[in-house]
Amino acid sequence: MGIFMQNDLGKRVKFQRDKHGWSQSELAKRAEVSQGAISQLENGTSENTRHLSKIAKALKVTTEYLTDGKEMLKDQMPPMEDYVIVGGSKAGQHPSHDEYVMIPQYDLRGSCGSGSMAGEVSVSGGIVFKKDWVSMIGKQSENLAVCHAVGNSMYPTIEEGQVLLVDITETEPKSTKIYLIRIDGLHYIKRLIHMFGKWIIRSDNADKNNYPDIEIDADRMGDIQIEGRIVWKAGLL
Repeated sequence: MGIFMQNDLGKRVKFQRDKHGWSQSELAKRAEVSQGAISQLENGTSENTRHLSKIAKALKVTTEYLTDGKEMLKDQMPPMEDYVIVGGSKAGQHPSHDEYVMIPQYDLRGSCGSGSMAGEVSVSGGIVFKKDWVSMIGKQSENLAVCHAVGNSMYPTIEEGQVLLVDITETEPKSTKIYLIRIDGLHYIKRLIHMFGKWIIRSDNADKNNYPDIEIDADRMGDIQIEGRIVWKAGLL
């Protein structure tokens, strides 16, 4: 299960329950299910969704809201009307839903150094992109998420504080690509390289004394949680 909230049904149930100010037992009472069923669903210890329609009705949302996460993301992101186009023939206008799409921005800091703690991750806003540009790079907006980089291990490819676009569906490693990965409870942004039957976790920084390569046997790649591939970075001046 990935860290991004649209992949987690339990987080969506808890998010809506918290919005109502209800305890798990209160939601269970309103949905006419056991409190244990709510707890197991929210904690991810059960994938039993036979009570989902009753839970959705109690929460006053659709079952699709809970199962696919797209509606929840819209709830958490600011309206497009809060944004203004800067420059060009449409400067000063609000971006239209026909031409633009908002990608969720998470409060995740992917470490380009010694690792960032992999705790709970939530949406902290959104960044607007042109739909044509998203199509041009061969991506689907619903598969993208925004996070930020910290540290210098991926310099000069990725710099401290840069905004990064992650394709959360690309969770199978491809040699030479850069990924957001999780190891032992820490998040890293690293390049993965397949060489002589092994994988190398590499920092792009030329200072290998401080940022050495890490070699891992191919059969141990399952110990690494790949959260997505970095497909774009915003430039800094």
